[in-house]
Amino acid sequence: MDAILLLNKPAGMTSFDAVSRCRRVFHERKIGHCGTLDPNASGLMILLLGRYTKFLPYCISNHKHYHATFVFGSRTDSGDIWGQVTDQKTPSPHSQESVQEAANRFLGDTMQVPPMVSAIKVNGRKLYELARKGIEIERKPRPIHVSRMQISLEDDIWHLDAVVSGGTYIRTLITDLGDALGEYAAMSSLCRLGIESVRLDQACTLEQLETSPVFVSPETILDPAIPILEALDEDSVIHGRSVRLEADDPLVIFRNSGQILAAYRKEEDGLYHCQRGLL
Repeated sequence: MDAILLLNKPAGMTSFDAVSRCRRVFHERKIGHCGTLDPNASGLMILLLGRYTKFLPYCISNHKHYHATFVFGSRTDSGDIWGQVTDQKTPSPHSQESVQEAANRFLGDTMQVPPMVSAIKVNGRKLYELARKGIEIERKPRPIHVSRMQISLEDDIWHLDAVVSGGTYIRTLITDLGDALGEYAAMSSLCRLGIESVRLDQACTLEQLETSPVFVSPETILDPAIPILEALDEDSVIHGRSVRLEADDPLVIFRNSGQILAAYRKEEDGLYHCQRGLL
């Protein structure tokens, strides 16, 4: 089955389990997704079925919108309340305005050290695999971009509404926010509300998979930074022939009559060469 599905993953299950559920429902073994959600996190997953898994390198990955809650007073090995508590102290009182002021320091381009519970590979090993064995290694900071980091306090619960670049860890933002305030902080919930223009309220639940799944067109989930051009010579693009364009974009995607055909990259010879057929 060739399709692109929007799913609202519930908290309490892994992304792998969500994909497995879709495999059973749609009888499709080949399924990929645009970004893992932790088992305790909920929210939007974009799943690509069948030949549409070819689109994965060109999918939306920035402007990820999250809502999280967090608590002051504890530091854990995972950055959230489900991890092992490593230190505690009674937090000082903070106004919403003072926490927001601290959060504003993280806006824009900055560097972030990924947590040990992440799936990033170092020397071929995923960090979380090492963390499970009690091994902690030095991680290099990575560039991130924070577009929004809005703080609110409701019924004594701290809330964070954030829009960030791909690869940004909200739990680490919260830990770093606590450090900026001289506090220990841990994430207590996380929900992904959107990626680029795709929103959680468009997605179906697990219970709706068999009766009312939500499918979208490829254009919906393709990175908007990659131009989509009409192929003037469809046969050449389908057969992967190099083409010359009056363009400076490093990567383009060709389509014809509404059908996505292929991704092309500009090489040193000035021509665009087929990088991947998407038909």
